[in-house]
Order: sequence, then structure tokens, then C-alpha cells
Amino acid sequence: MKASLHNHLGIRKSTFTLIAIASVVGVMSFTNPDNNTYVNYAAERLTSEIQNAICQGPQLPQGQLWEDISKLTANTCKSGLATGITFQSNNIKDFIATSTERQNFVAFSIYTTKVPGYNFKTIGAFGNFFTFQK
Repeated sequence: MKASLHNHLGIRKSTFTLIAIASVVGVMSFTNPDNNTYVNYAAERLTSEIQNAICQGPQLPQGQLWEDISKLTANTCKSGLATGITFQSNNIKDFIATSTERQNFVAFSIYTTKVPGYNFKTIGAFGNFFTFQK
């Protein structure tokens, strides 16, 4: 009797586990981002990285006045650069689209974007992106 009850509970546990796994895979496949979503994400991230790299505040002496000036110049730079990048956003997206390879595993995708000197690997799952290798 104990063995039969134990087997019955084991089958229920296995069935529940399989249903849970199938549910998670189903949600993941439904929320697996497509190429256009990735291109938009990557363009936004690249734009942000460019702005941060170019518009770092200058190294000025210590003090509140100098910190304010540094913030002002960095913000002005980012604002001006953002305007220029906005005009080039289609070119940036085209570059990313042609430089990216997608491996679609139904539940998630791995995107590899090759930029001279870098390979960016990004996982797309649950409607989000997670960059794990530069």
C-alpha cells in the first residue's frame, strides 16, 4: 500500500514538474524577442555607449563649481551628440542588422553582433536582453 501511494505521489510530482517546465518554455517562446526588437535595443545601447565614451566630463579641479561645470559640459555634449545620432539612427540600425547573427532556440535567442574589434553576445528571453560577452 505504501509503495502504491508513493508511486502515485511520484507520478503527480512528475506530471506537475512537466507542466511547470512546459509552461515556462511556452512563456519564453511567446516572449522571445524578434530581430527588429533586438536591433532597436542594440541601437539604443550603442548610442548610449558612444555618448558616454565621447562625453565624459573633463578632469577639473575639486570643488562644487568645477563639478557643476563638468556636468554642464557633459550634458551639453550628450544633448548635441544625441541630435546628430538621431539623424543617423536608421544607418546605425542598418549597420547592426547586417552585423548581427541570430540563433533562434524557440524559447530564447542568442544574438551575436560583430563590430570591428568586438563581438557582442546577447541573449533575448522573456522580452528582455542580457548582454554577456563583449
